[in-house]
Amino acid sequence: MFLHVTVLLLVLSLAPCLDAESTTTTCSLDQQNRDAHQRRDPCLQEMQYNISGTQGSFWAYVEPDVNTMYNGNPPASTKVEFPKFNGFSVKFINMSNKRLILKWVPFDKNQPPVQMSVMLPFHEAGTASFPGHNFILTDEYDTEYHRFVIGDSPAEANLQVYDPYRVEGPEDPVATERTLQQVLAPHERQQYDQLRDTLLFHEQYQQFTGRSYLANYLRDPPRHFIWPVTHFGQQFWVTTPETHFTQLPPAQLLNPVTTDDTARHQNPVLTDYRDRDSQLNMTLTVLSVAPRVLEIPNFLSATEIQHILQIATGMELSRSTVGNSEKDLQKRQAAEVKTDTRTSFNSWLKREKSPVIDAIYRRAADLMRIDEALFREHTDSNDELKKKKSLAEQLQLVHYDPGQEYTAHHDFGYRDLKKNQKARFSTLLLYLNHEGLEAGETTFPRWRNAETFLPLKVKPQAGKAVLFYSQLPDGNFDDYSQHSAAPPTKGEKWLINLWTWSPYMDDDE
Repeated sequence: MFLHVTVLLLVLSLAPCLDAESTTTTCSLDQQNRDAHQRRDPCLQEMQYNISGTQGSFWAYVEPDVNTMYNGNPPASTKVEFPKFNGFSVKFINMSNKRLILKWVPFDKNQPPVQMSVMLPFHEAGTASFPGHNFILTDEYDTEYHRFVIGDSPAEANLQVYDPYRVEGPEDPVATERTLQQVLAPHERQQYDQLRDTLLFHEQYQQFTGRSYLANYLRDPPRHFIWPVTHFGQQFWVTTPETHFTQLPPAQLLNPVTTDDTARHQNPVLTDYRDRDSQLNMTLTVLSVAPRVLEIPNFLSATEIQHILQIATGMELSRSTVGNSEKDLQKRQAAEVKTDTRTSFNSWLKREKSPVIDAIYRRAADLMRIDEALFREHTDSNDELKKKKSLAEQLQLVHYDPGQEYTAHHDFGYRDLKKNQKARFSTLLLYLNHEGLEAGETTFPRWRNAETFLPLKVKPQAGKAVLFYSQLPDGNFDDYSQHSAAPPTKGEKWLINLWTWSPYMDDDE
């Protein structure tokens, strides 16, 4: 049986590159090729696989040769500079029918293990880690079931598996099968087999691409458009009717936007307070190919930044937290835990907070070539999944004082075995200030290049946006998207995060 993943790729991943005839936005791809939205991503190659007797064809992401990233102008050496930073993502898989607790073991033996996650039967959890780190699985009474020691490279250490039913030895398949039949109920066996298939696919995917498969077999490609990045300095442009606010409207015009208002208007509002041009041209410049990182200057106007910071002065900022991906996003306060890896303060801005905030969401949707209706509760979008809730989170407003940071991490989370494996797809960072600020860069410590083993550093500049993707064009999660917020050495830093999900952010499957 051959799976029709190719069709899914074309329909879900690239089709949202909007047609200029059906929207008031245009982009450079429309001019280069009117059928650009039908093209396959340049980094996809066809891979054949065989999982438990099922043969399939899959368009897998293969990282381009570093020489091609320089577009014909490579440096003297085109040898990949392996990063000085040696961390990577680690996914822990509980293939047992027991509820267990994942804990990190500090190097200081006088310190107790630190709880990371509760792992339900046949579930997963993950974190960023380093070679030599130790983790254990225990029950609620602290009985240790398994110990993980993280290896030296992502290839050997990305996936950490606890499988108490696998019998090692020359007759392990027979003995393992016998154990499974004795121990697992039918519904448990089904989940076990799903995880086993994921591991089998991971082996074939890794052999073909050189990367670990961090999703579960078989995740669909992203439903959203991804800019087809191929080389450093590459530029795209896209226009939007959501032009800059150049004057702040009076307070009576800045009342919250109702759902009906958001769903109804298709043209920009409050145009008397905006730039007189009918379109805003946004230029995207490629900073990194792997991971895909693009920089957009002047995404926000000074007036819009002023409005956001005015709102912030009336909000109570709380200590930033690291989300537990096993928890429901709607239960954020209960699900997140404070951690020393993140020492900033933050709060949240709803899209409906004001017409200015609503316009920023619409502009962001045009930048990413996504229907803006998908960034709110909607009934009027072309949403083939028939979901009504937004697939964009509230804006996260973050503040850093000198010395505050967020160490290297990933924005995606590890999903369970449900079909669609909803997860964060992209991150749009919006910088709100730079005067008086020293350091405080956004860094990508694992970017692929042939010039330096040091991180790619993106310097904050008021109004600038940075877009990067947590998912690859084939639906896998991008381990190289690991990034950090370096601490300011002087001054304070303000920015906003906008996270978009794929295929959706609903609770139900």
